Amino acid sequence: MARMIRELIFGNTFLLYLLASLALISTILIFQLASKKKIGLLWEKWFAVCFVFVSPHVNLPPFNYLHFINLAAAGDSNVAKLPWVFYPWVIFVLSGRFISFFKNQFVEALYFVVLRNPGFSLYCLLPITSTLWSLVPEITLKAGIAFTGFTLFSFYLGARYEWPELSGLLRWGYTSLAIVSVLRYPRVAKEFAGITGHKNAFGSLMVVSTALWYLHYSQGAKTQKERWIALGFMLFSFYLVRATSSGSSLVNSLMLVVIVSSLSFLSRLRFQWAFTCIVGFTVLGIITSVYIIDNLESIVVGGLGKDLTLTGRTEFWPQLLDAANQRPWFGYGFDGFFQQEEIGEQTPAYFIYTPNGFQPQTAHNGAIAILLSFGYPGLILILLSLFTNLILAVRQLSRSPLAESGIPIIYLVFIILNNITEGSLGELGDAWLAYVLLTVRLCIDSSKSSSNNRHS
Repeated sequence: MARMIRELIFGNTFLLYLLASLALISTILIFQLASKKKIGLLWEKWFAVCFVFVSPHVNLPPFNYLHFINLAAAGDSNVAKLPWVFYPWVIFVLSGRFISFFKNQFVEALYFVVLRNPGFSLYCLLPITSTLWSLVPEITLKAGIAFTGFTLFSFYLGARYEWPELSGLLRWGYTSLAIVSVLRYPRVAKEFAGITGHKNAFGSLMVVSTALWYLHYSQGAKTQKERWIALGFMLFSFYLVRATSSGSSLVNSLMLVVIVSSLSFLSRLRFQWAFTCIVGFTVLGIITSVYIIDNLESIVVGGLGKDLTLTGRTEFWPQLLDAANQRPWFGYGFDGFFQQEEIGEQTPAYFIYTPNGFQPQTAHNGAIAILLSFGYPGLILILLSLFTNLILAVRQLSRSPLAESGIPIIYLVFIILNNITEGSLGELGDAWLAYVLLTVRLCIDSSKSSSNNRHS
């Protein structure tokens, strides 16, 4: 259907001009309306929810064409170029808010991020610069441009909105995705993937959605009605976690619920003890995840729901590490390793198979994915950034309300646990969006807190 519509539009010159004229008139009208402060803010929040919605690279037209990853797609498809039109259109429509941000907040926010989290700042330069040593420079350049655009929009949202607003945007973005998934595929059965195309990706989103709604239910809701709504969406999200039949998603979901339930206790501890408890809990979660992988047949099949996508990962991970050690200083460039179809035997990925003949197309581990792209320097930078964020997040527990300070804790624990079996931190998707948001917000809040303390 979508293909037929594309052919109808692009094959008919009159219809194309008519649609272009309507789009121009609509743009001018929307621009005029957005110039009003309240309407402009409302439009910006709608865009933010849409950005969260498309961030997992959903397979639902037309939203699948709006993801920045399309900029890295091979070929000269007109649809793949849609982000080049959509995001400049958003900037034009909301130009008043963007100009205000760059005049009043951008330099300060960028300074805080570079000062507080230099590991993150340097890491963000690697995707573009890795074009210099990539096996496939053209592909890496396109992927680096997509990464930079995606990160800049994420940076804007993280600097523009504070935690309560960010929490609402993320919750409603994930919930919208869940509702649309159920409406599109109403027969929710085992291994439900929704509109993400893969059950593990959908399960990860619902894990975070469950935790955020539970945090809002226990700490953020101001009325009884709001608490009931939060509880309902929390249970709905957890139901979809179970529907994916992903054992790792279920374990991660339960662990995040425990973390949220422990926030009040952790906030009363001294920094050293709170940090130790969170790190210890995260290590326990990693051990549990690894134990599940190693005992897949006896544990996952019986108790958590069969998750065969984990099978074989421990078989090709050593092969990927061997390939990474062949280029330890720079890696193979961003999106430059798994290019078997493009360059064949020129990439070590061409020779990596499991005993049953499966050839991986992704690393299925965040650390290995980053190692393959940027070598050990890139891995050190992202680990340094994670460690810095964890310190800043634990400090915020005693400085901010739990409804706000709990959000970065949820995301950091989840990102660490999720990247044991998925490579989401090294990819352009919802995990990287969340990581940019929490990094920017933590750097700004911690800098302002330090400044206020000095003034006092």
